[in-house]
Formats: sequence, C-alpha cells, structure tokens
Amino acid sequence: MKPKEHEEQLQQLFQQHLLDNPMYLKEYVRQHPGNKMAWYLLGREYDAQGKRGKALYCYKQAGEIYEAFEERTMTFSPESEQSLRQWERSRRRQRFRSRLRGAAAALLVAAGVLLLPWSVNDALKQREQAVSPLPQGVTPEQVQQTKVYYVAGARSKENVGAALQQMLLQERLNSYAILASGKQTEDGRWISWPQPPDILLSVEGKEDASQQQIIYHDAESCACQPTEPSKPQAIYRSWAEQREQELVARSAVAAYVRKQGRAPASLQELNQPYPLNTLPGVTPYMEQLFEQQKEQWLKEMPAAVPGSPVPGEGPQPLAAADAAASGMTSQGPAAGGLMKPLTEPLRIIVDKSSHRLAVVSGSFIVRNYPVGLGAGRTPEGMFAITEKVRNPNGKSNGEFGSRGMTLSDTEYAIHGTNKPSSIGKDQSLGCVRMLQEDLEELFDMAPMGTLVTIGQGQLPSEVKRGTPVFHLPMFSEETNPGKVYKWLD
Repeated sequence: MKPKEHEEQLQQLFQQHLLDNPMYLKEYVRQHPGNKMAWYLLGREYDAQGKRGKALYCYKQAGEIYEAFEERTMTFSPESEQSLRQWERSRRRQRFRSRLRGAAAALLVAAGVLLLPWSVNDALKQREQAVSPLPQGVTPEQVQQTKVYYVAGARSKENVGAALQQMLLQERLNSYAILASGKQTEDGRWISWPQPPDILLSVEGKEDASQQQIIYHDAESCACQPTEPSKPQAIYRSWAEQREQELVARSAVAAYVRKQGRAPASLQELNQPYPLNTLPGVTPYMEQLFEQQKEQWLKEMPAAVPGSPVPGEGPQPLAAADAAASGMTSQGPAAGGLMKPLTEPLRIIVDKSSHRLAVVSGSFIVRNYPVGLGAGRTPEGMFAITEKVRNPNGKSNGEFGSRGMTLSDTEYAIHGTNKPSSIGKDQSLGCVRMLQEDLEELFDMAPMGTLVTIGQGQLPSEVKRGTPVFHLPMFSEETNPGKVYKWLD
C-alpha cells in the first residue's frame, strides 16, 4: 500500500472518531472491509482484551499494515502466536500511541502532505487529554502534587492575606501551591470553572515551613511589584485538566456507593456493559488516583442530600429546602477563607427560564450548555440518571440523537435531537434536548446515578463549554438494541 493510502485511511479513522470508540470499530470494518488500518486497530483492541483468535484474524485482514507497524513479517505459527501474547502487556497503549504518531508523521512526510488542513498530528493533539505544555523543569508528577485554592470573597489584600495565612498554617504545603481568584458568572451567583482564574500568588512548598517561598503575581494583592505568572498559569492549566478527571471519578464512585451500598473494588466495576455502565471508561490517571486515594475519597464522601432521589425511586418534588441543599444556591465559605475547587460530587441543574443545563460542583459551574425544553411539559423536581445508552433505537441521527440518559425511570430523558434549531426553545414534549457535541461531553462527564434538578431561575444565560472537551475512552458496550425508546422527545 502506498504512503498516500496509509495517510488517507488514518485521516478517515480520525474524522470518524473511531480511535476513541473501539466498540464502533467492529461495525466500521463491516461497512469498510477494505480499510486495513481499521482492521489493525480492531486487532489491537481484541489483543488488549485477551481475545487471541479474533485478534489474529484482524491482523490477517490488516496484511501489510500489521507488518509495517510491527516491523515483522506476519506469520501464524504457534511461536508467532506466543510472541503476540507477550506483546507489550505492560505498555500496550503508550507504545501504540507513540508508534502511531511516529508512523503518521513519517507517512505524511513521504506523501508530501504536511500542509493538509486536517493533519494526523493535529488530530492526535485534539483527541488526547491533559496535553497542556508544562514549564521547563516541571514534571507531570509535580503537577499531580500541586495544590490549588481559590480565595473566597472579593480580591482584596485583607481576604488574600487571610487566605494565605490559612494556607500556611492549616494546609500541608510540601509541594507547589497556587492561590487564585475565580471569575464569577454574569449573575454573580456562581464561579465559572471554564474561565481561567486570576493567579494571585504561588508558594514553593517545603517540609520546613520557614523555608517556604511566597511569590506574588498580582499587584492588588500585595501592593508590590508582582512576578510574571506564566509558570503558575501553565501548571494550573494542566492541573485543571487532571482535576476534571478526578471530579468525574469521585462523582462516579459516590453515585455507585449511593446505589449499591458499597464501594467498587476497582474502577473497572464502573465500566460494565449496559445497563451497568456507570461510566464509558476511565483514564489511567483516574485509575491511579483511585488506587492511591480510595480510602480518603470514601471518608470525605458527603452524605446523601435530604430528599434526594435514589436511582429507581422516581422524581421528587423540588421544595425550597431541597433546592438549597442540592447546591443550587451554594456560595462557598465565608469571605477571606479558602475554597478547594471541584471537591463536591457533580450535579446537573436544568433551568427552564434560561434554557440552560449546567454541570456544577458546589459553587462552581463546570459547564453550562443551551438546551431545548417543553415549557410546562417539562416537569420540575429532583431526578437521578437511571439509564445511559448510546445510539438510542440503533442510530445516532434519529430523534434522540447519539446519546440518551433516562431520568428516574420515567419517560423523560436528556437526549440529542435531529432538530438542532429547537435548542433554546420550548418545542419538546417534555424532555431535555441537547446539541450532539454538548450531549456527548455530558454523557462522558455525568455518571449513572447523577442527581438532576429541574427548576427555574438558577443559572446564568452565558454558555460555558470546556477546552479541551472532556472525553473518556470507551471500554464498555453501551448500546441497547433490545429496546425501543419512547421518551417524550
């Protein structure tokens, strides 16, 4: 196969997003049996699952693609099969991504298409998470140890001083720490997580508190000549991407405990096939955090909100006390204190008056999407996500779009739509409609069991999406071909 054909097949796969959805590769190769790159990738997925026979069959279909990437002649002797069995068990995914990047770059050079508007390198960058560049000398491990705090209240010298004192006296700062001031939403009731905060100061943590170095980056906070904040800003960006993964993992564990009455033994329990698909998959970082901090997560896990629905019990009325307890009016600690962002399990709020759906954690709006509703046909109250399904009724372009999430086992759901012009309007029969790209991000972020509150007057109208888009790998089968969905649309 010529380098040009290699490059075209890679681009086709990237444009179809199939590298992130291995379950769809099987259907894809059925429709495109001549795409040898797809056969090769499907073989890798089977090999990772320990399905040796299926993997070898796919490699045979891949032919010269397999030989090019593995730098070996394809044979199917017992010795070759044993070699494949031992093939990178400890580093499958890391080496695969590295090889794919190198091979793609080489193919692009050979084909002379480095200036294509959609290059393979660009596609890889867009499909990976946590890729923010770090300052020289800063490692990903150091980012994981970084502590980030927000100052509560106005950004005054008094509040910053009180927050700094709390950081130094009450927090164990034996690593890098950042104090920031969050951006409020337009209604002044929430802190906007997608908007990068103002970096006020950083602390070079030491075991000996007397040796800690405080570096100010904001003149108003210290009445001094501040230091340029490029280093803490770069560290914050990478830390924030990790923090979102931690938020989703902790929220999924909390939802699992609320439903099952016990903690999962591993995060793999969250990635079971439908209907037990709490999450589509998890990242290596999420697995690492769970192994390291499982006991701490369970200890810090908040008790169930009074009046909150348990999955399967149906919706609950939205009383004023329940609305306050759900975090809808949370304003954080008193002025002058510290706020630790994204520590509370995420919830979903749907505001009928502004036609918005927000993902929130405590006082922070993590995302704020436009939605289509049904006016009085959309019920108000507290629900829980009791079902998550991909491609309802077997297709991604139908009336329910590519994803659907049932609310408290009712006929109401959060789903996609084939009528995108209805977003922002009251044209549904009661369900919550979303744009496809927004819905697919929400589907990955919101675990099974996530609490959903539908009310009025709680969210700002400004739309806030994430950069980069939050995405999880797909480890489980999340379709349900045995059911015809009849949500109220």
